[in-house]
Amino acid sequence: MTIIAACVITLKKSPAYRLAKEGTMPVWSGFGMSGTDAVGITAFRSVAEELDALHLGEGDAITVTGTLSLNTWEGKDGVEHSGLKIVASKAEVITPPTPKRRASSPRRSDEPAPPTPPASAYDDFDDPLPEHWGQP
Repeated sequence: MTIIAACVITLKKSPAYRLAKEGTMPVWSGFGMSGTDAVGITAFRSVAEELDALHLGEGDAITVTGTLSLNTWEGKDGVEHSGLKIVASKAEVITPPTPKRRASSPRRSDEPAPPTPPASAYDDFDDPLPEHWGQP
């Protein structure tokens, strides 16, 4: 049985991006909460590349559509655990990543940095304010 689901997920930790199959297939994986349910998210190929380009991190919210399954595994403590996993066929960001988070994960860019204006470019703005400014 295949269950197709769409859900809103708030990421609880920064996702991981890697290449599988001898470095030829992009894989993106994350973990978040949909309401009170923990959900693991995995995306492959173009969906993985699109998600990675968003530079998502903890606290960002995304909508995910894909195949839902219940996974079980044995933890290091020997106890059996279970959890939901969705293999994303489509995903979109709800909350745009913050500039601070984007800056913390350095990325290569093909575009050169914008030129920095010379310090003297702003020196001509030292005119005094009109006398009536600052008075009630």
